[in-house]
Amino acid sequence: MARSKSPFLDNALLRQEIDHYLARFRSTFAQEIEKTSAFFEIACYNDLVRYYENMGFEPRPQNTAPRTRQFIYALSPNAKPANCSYFLLERKYRSTIVAFEIRHNLRVRSAHDDGVFISPDFTVIKPGMLESIRSKEYYNGKVDYDFVRAERLQTFADAKHYAPSPELILNFVGIVNELFPDLMTGALHSAVPKHLGPSLFISGSGNLHHQRIRASLARRYGINVFLGLFSNRTQAYSTRNQRNLVKIGTR
Repeated sequence: MARSKSPFLDNALLRQEIDHYLARFRSTFAQEIEKTSAFFEIACYNDLVRYYENMGFEPRPQNTAPRTRQFIYALSPNAKPANCSYFLLERKYRSTIVAFEIRHNLRVRSAHDDGVFISPDFTVIKPGMLESIRSKEYYNGKVDYDFVRAERLQTFADAKHYAPSPELILNFVGIVNELFPDLMTGALHSAVPKHLGPSLFISGSGNLHHQRIRASLARRYGINVFLGLFSNRTQAYSTRNQRNLVKIGTR
């Protein structure tokens, strides 16, 4: 009997999944995209929101389009945050309201060098942390260059629509070092609530060697590597899988 094809390789079904998720918030998805990698990236963004939702946070879409309530994903690091939507997460914790934003393709200034910026696919920050500069170094000084400082980052994640390789997984460590150097020493922070540790979402399944690399990085640096997300979509937010996730404290 022929093995059935994973439905999450089908762009139409990925779009349907995104539509259904946003419909819960009376929002719509109308962006015209064709690449499976873009659909996968958006689906992983929503998975990260689901993680916090299952941790007791209430997600609320922000900056959606007037009238249509269209949720506009930032499909490029060049997208202006003011023109894109994001989720605000809120939870009452010890008599206070704790809030975070999940941003898409937001630039983060390096923890090591103020002139170096990286754009992880997803970032979790506290509200009001965005900054802007206008300099001839960026866009010839014609428009603002928006970013958040690495030390204000709570966590981040990347999505890769690839078959995994040791190099792909290990290269993620370089981004962690640039944005979260304290994790290089195994510091996971003790403050609560807990965030999902820096995570790499990979669509393709891995082999035993990739699994060993994943376990080693989780042990050394507090990194999550999700393999085979096309076949096992709920890894990042499944209640059953929570004990297998590496989490870090709030900064």
